[in-house]
Amino acid sequence: MIIPVLRQLNTREQWMDFCRREVPYCFIESPECLLDFQSTFLKITLLPTNTIVHDAIKYSLGSRTSMEPVWRLIKGCNWQLDNILAGLEEMDFTSNVRDNSLISAHTDLSVRKYFNREHCIVAPSNLGLLPPLSSFPAIWDPLSINQLLSNQQYTDLRDERKALPSQHSRSSLPTPTLNEIRLMLLDPVEQCIGQIHEKRLHIFRGKQAFVSLIPSLSKPKPRLKKQSKF
Repeated sequence: MIIPVLRQLNTREQWMDFCRREVPYCFIESPECLLDFQSTFLKITLLPTNTIVHDAIKYSLGSRTSMEPVWRLIKGCNWQLDNILAGLEEMDFTSNVRDNSLISAHTDLSVRKYFNREHCIVAPSNLGLLPPLSSFPAIWDPLSINQLLSNQQYTDLRDERKALPSQHSRSSLPTPTLNEIRLMLLDPVEQCIGQIHEKRLHIFRGKQAFVSLIPSLSKPKPRLKKQSKF
């Protein structure tokens, strides 16, 4: 899955469009966060700017039985994600966070605050700020692969799916672009990892390699002062 990036969620129409997506899971540019609304819980992972997030703060809001409490909360905050986050930051989580309600009228709404320690998360706005690799890592995790790609320290990018036997071939699929690969690596759900085989770095999604390349420690080209995020 390639994670979409939305500019904001501050109107009813934007929220409805977001939830009509096949998978309501995306990055938000402002405020910068990762949003997941695939169940009766709205999960928000904060992504501070100019940093690589290892222990990201994560909020989970919702009810085990219905999506209605979350929708009432969103509507009560005037459909503005900024207002929801402002309210969460003012809450006292020293008590039992599972029973904490953001607004007293929403008795079925539980709110939790915790740290996302499972994966390293890189905000989309930080992709162009990742430092180049000065040595090859012992483990090719999504962060080190993104450093390689963001600084163009590679050659001969290949789509490994096209090399599969014909009965399993997915050659009709378009080769993922560099930006698409980088967004896949950002997604904690993808569980991407790299493995070196005969001098090529194969990037896996689960048990299947989908692209490969030849890594290099060459010095990246100087960047322009102004450049787009992707």
